[in-house]
Amino acid sequence: MTTRAYGADLAYIHDAGFGALARHAAARLIAELRRAGLRRGVVVDLGCGSGIVSAALAHAGYDVVGIDLSPAMLTLARRRVPGARFRRGSLFDADIPRCVGVTAVGECFNYRFDRGNTPQAVLRLLRRIRAALAPGGLLLFDAAEPGRAGGAGAVRHHVAGRDWAVLVTAEERGRQLTRTITSFRQRGTRYRRSDEVHVLRLIPRAEMQATLRRAGFRVQARRTYGALELPRGLIAYEARSS
Repeated sequence: MTTRAYGADLAYIHDAGFGALARHAAARLIAELRRAGLRRGVVVDLGCGSGIVSAALAHAGYDVVGIDLSPAMLTLARRRVPGARFRRGSLFDADIPRCVGVTAVGECFNYRFDRGNTPQAVLRLLRRIRAALAPGGLLLFDAAEPGRAGGAGAVRHHVAGRDWAVLVTAEERGRQLTRTITSFRQRGTRYRRSDEVHVLRLIPRAEMQATLRRAGFRVQARRTYGALELPRGLIAYEARSS
């Protein structure tokens, strides 16, 4: 198995079967930006994935800058939102332009694809985001905390779609979550198998809130994106300049 950031098959499966979180997060972000009177401007989509959030933002009239480590995800994003600007890179050293909003949906702050993901790196990133945000601007993201695996020991589950299936084993030890993912994607009359291992650094809610405040934000922690209740161990954060 290899540790990598969403190869072609898992990127396809994630886009096809796991887009609800991104759609609800995008709706929440757009509603909050409009409530603040920010109906135009740049929004930075960190860990943009296949571009679901980016597409909603672009449709709402915002200029989108998307950043992701996965070439396969970026291919999907560029097809979905041809008018947005996408580039490959780590969110931890990404250039954050002047903007009205920043978002990072889908545990982006937790993933250890970038070995530079440390508490210090998160604080530095948050400070750069705060410096880039226009008055009234919003940072909206979610992060996994301890308990995300959903049980003791190795927890297994599977999901299947029309032309794909995915099997996941999640195991949590201390503040680290390891997901071993086996995916099957139909290609012609056969199914192609691929394997990935995703390691996440779990961030307790109190720690994330304290880090956001150190970076100069006022923060609200939520268990929902609009009408969508988040799964166990996933917390949504809305942060504004203090």
